[in-house]
Amino acid sequence: MPSSPRSLTIDESLLRRMARDAAIYSLTRPWAIVMWVALAGALVLSILNLNALTAAGVDDAGTAAWMPLISVALMAYAVVLTVSGARRAVRAVMPPETVVWVAVGDEVLQVGAGRRTSEIRYDTFQSIRAGRDAVILKLRGTSAATAIPRALLTDDEIARLRTAIG
Repeated sequence: MPSSPRSLTIDESLLRRMARDAAIYSLTRPWAIVMWVALAGALVLSILNLNALTAAGVDDAGTAAWMPLISVALMAYAVVLTVSGARRAVRAVMPPETVVWVAVGDEVLQVGAGRRTSEIRYDTFQSIRAGRDAVILKLRGTSAATAIPRALLTDDEIARLRTAIG
């Protein structure tokens, strides 16, 4: 038996907070972790290389002097791109002033945004992650995920979804 649908109107603040949760989700995926390890390794190696050059008495370290800064800049760039991409993706589905609703059924999740509605079977999802302002549902067999405002789901419903999705 589906729960009673609950709805809310998306505002700019909620959109930003949902995008933040989506960005955190993206930045902590396995491939993103590999990227962070590689960038951190590059930063450490560039600092060690610069220290070795300085200890050897080299006055002009050349590009080695810029490598730590470049590594940090790449880290910041990855965060900025991810946050802006998440904001763009959430905004495309739920622009400000859109009324969004959710109903948790026995076998399907019913979601509506504006005039669009979807009934999504739980076996479509691979995983669920509840953030502070968004619940992120990763689709099975793809890198795509969908975000639902956290305020639309109770803790019991999130627990039901976790059990149903596995």
